[in-house]
Amino acid sequence: MLSLLAVWIALATFALSVVMLAYRPAFTDVTVVLVLYFGSPGALCLAGLTYWSLRGESASTSGVPQRRQQVFVAAALAIFAAAAVYYLVIQSEKLEPVVLETSSVYHTPRNDIVAPPPVDGA
Repeated sequence: MLSLLAVWIALATFALSVVMLAYRPAFTDVTVVLVLYFGSPGALCLAGLTYWSLRGESASTSGVPQRRQQVFVAAALAIFAAAAVYYLVIQSEKLEPVVLETSSVYHTPRNDIVAPPPVDGA
């Protein structure tokens, strides 16, 4: 079950990295974090756990060769997805941060504003 989950996570990560390569507006901070911090490491972790659980199994046991193939496919997809995103990060000029709050620049007092002169009379 872990090998199947690893393949699906790796496939989703791979698809997201291909979208980021083909459609540049999809290359944002959120998608980079999804691929580099969650997708690829998660798929590699599940693939490694599956491969570790298969270490004592013989190759003639039912289902073991298929699970090993799923492990290698998941690892290959996850590594390619991470490499593609790292390529985009290296080639990009600047990643624009996601702004959730206003900058402190808008809250600093300005000294160049001059008060109008007082009005004399009445």
